[in-house]
Amino acid sequence: MLYTILARAKRHRIEPGAYIRDLLLRLNAADLRLEEMLPDRWAADHPEAMLNHRLEESRTKAIRTRARRAHRRALRE
Repeated sequence: MLYTILARAKRHRIEPGAYIRDLLLRLNAADLRLEEMLPDRWAADHPEAMLNHRLEESRTKAIRTRARRAHRRALRE
């Protein structure tokens, strides 16, 4: 279950430590506003915990992937 939480934090480009700490604190306090604990909504409420460098990494990777695919298509033609 922890791996799933970490993967979702990574997918939403959230600092995993801050996200998990806040989730555990809320669960310990019996704060059952589950909708607010979803990664996308939590990230909107905690912009300081966003990993902006991860966004740039994913954009760079997408550009490289598109270029590689275009190169392979050009070689086949």
